[in-house]
Amino acid sequence: MRKILFAIATIVAGVFCTGCNDGKSYAEYVNDERRYIQDWIDFNDIEVAAKFDEDQINDMAEAILEDSICPSEFIELGKWYQITDGYYKRLYFRVNNWGNEYPDMRSKKKFYENENVLVRFQNLLNLSDYNYSEPEKNLSLDNLDPNSYEVCYSWNRNYYCYQGYAYTYGTGSSYECTSGGMGFPIRFLWQGGDASVIVPFGLVPMTYASYYYTLYYGTVRFTKPNYLPE
Repeated sequence: MRKILFAIATIVAGVFCTGCNDGKSYAEYVNDERRYIQDWIDFNDIEVAAKFDEDQINDMAEAILEDSICPSEFIELGKWYQITDGYYKRLYFRVNNWGNEYPDMRSKKKFYENENVLVRFQNLLNLSDYNYSEPEKNLSLDNLDPNSYEVCYSWNRNYYCYQGYAYTYGTGSSYECTSGGMGFPIRFLWQGGDASVIVPFGLVPMTYASYYYTLYYGTVRFTKPNYLPE
C-alpha cells in the first residue's frame, strides 16, 4: 500500500540553515555532535540518570507494547536517559508525562505498532548552531498552529513516515521519511503523554539531516488522531 514520497520542507529547513560544512568526514560530524550535546547538557545542568543499550530498550519496548505495562520500573518521570549503541545511539530522552490514562494503564489502550500517531511539539532548537551567549536570540519552532500537524503513519519502533500539513507556509501537505528520533518515546507513552528528546543527526527528519543538525525537542506530545485539518 505504501509508496513513500520524499518532499523536503525547504522553507522550514531554511529557517535553521547556516549551510553545510563540505569536506568534513562522518567521524568529524559525530565528534562535533558529541560536543553540541555535551554543551547543551552542561548549559542546562542535565544529569543523565542511566544509560540504556539497544537490548535493554528492545526488551522494555517488547513488554510495554505487548502488555501495555508502565515502564516506571526502569524509567522515572523527569529524568534524562541516554541510548549508548545500536539504532538510536546518541539519542537522549526524558519522559515528562506518561499520558492521561495513567495509572490505570493495564486496562487502557496504548499506542501500538502500525498505528497512526498525531504529534505536536514545542521549542524545537538546533543545537548545532546554538547561541549560548544570547539564548533569547535562538530560533524556536513549534507546530501548534491548528492548521498544521504531523502524523506518524503506521508508527513502528525503527522508523516512521509522517505527513506534515504546512498550510501556514503555503506548501500544502508533504510526506517525509525519517529514522524516527522524534517518535522514539512513543513506545513508552499513552494518550496525551509527552517527552523531551535530543535527536542525533542520523535520526532527524530528512529536512534537517542533510545539514547534519542535532535537534532538541523541548516538548513532544503524542495523541491518537481524532481530527485533522482538511
